[in-house]
This record gives sequence, C-alpha cells and structure tokens, in this order.
Amino acid sequence: MLDYEKAISVAEQKCADRGIRFTRRRKQVLAVLIKADAALSAYEIAELCDADGDSKMPAMSVYRILELLQDGNLIHRLELANKYVSCSHISCSHKHKQSQFLICDSCRHVEEIDLSSEAVDALRVAASAAGFNSISSQLEIKGWCAQCQPSRN
Repeated sequence: MLDYEKAISVAEQKCADRGIRFTRRRKQVLAVLIKADAALSAYEIAELCDADGDSKMPAMSVYRILELLQDGNLIHRLELANKYVSCSHISCSHKHKQSQFLICDSCRHVEEIDLSSEAVDALRVAASAAGFNSISSQLEIKGWCAQCQPSRN
C-alpha cells in the first residue's frame, strides 16, 4: 500500500511541475483511489467522494479529473474493466517500466507489477509476427490473489 501522505505530496508537486493546480477535488479523487484496495469506476469514485466531502461531485467532473491524473501518470485506467487504480509508483523517482496489472476476480484487488523491457519486446515481436499492430501494450491478467486462492480450492 502506498504511503498516503507522501503520494499526495508527490502528486501535488508533479501537478505544479506541469503548471496544473492540485485542487481540493483532484486531491479528493486521488485520495479515494490511493485508499481503495480495488479498482473503482468513475461512478464509484463519485459516490465515495460524495460520502467524504461536503458537496456532491458530478460524475462528469470525476471523469475530467481522472483524465488529468492519468495524463500525469498518477493513476492508471484498467482498459478491460473501465476502472481506475492509483499508480503504485507515484512516489518513485525512477522512470516507470511497462506495467502489468494482476486483477483478482474475487475481491477485485489490483496489483501493479513491472514487466522487463525484454518481455515487452518479445510480446511486440510475437504480435507483429502474427500481423497484429498493437496500439497499447498495457497488460491486464485476471485471476485470484493469494488471499482468495484458498477459498477457490
């Protein structure tokens, strides 16, 4: 789990570096994702922000904030589920590698892991050999996390 205070501080600095204000609502959306143990839809985020805040946050505002946070590499959109997770590398200063997301089909927990450049290159070569021109190399694998596996047996 991310260090909440450090992640928020780094996110604020990253926004400032891009000339973007880190408003109360942007912080609120990012905070919901950092604290969540599962991927969330924009509507789920809006509901959690409404429960936390003093005013209702429209889903359209949440979508705009999510786009801004995603452009800043602070969050990721899980393409297959159309849900969002905070980047597990927000606080890191190193250049991010290609991420792979392990998504538990039972509890919805999402684990972000890095793929080696060799693995990504091998996938691109295999796709190209099959005549496939990829537009995204984000990988999402569904399965069961360590906590949910015993209940599956």
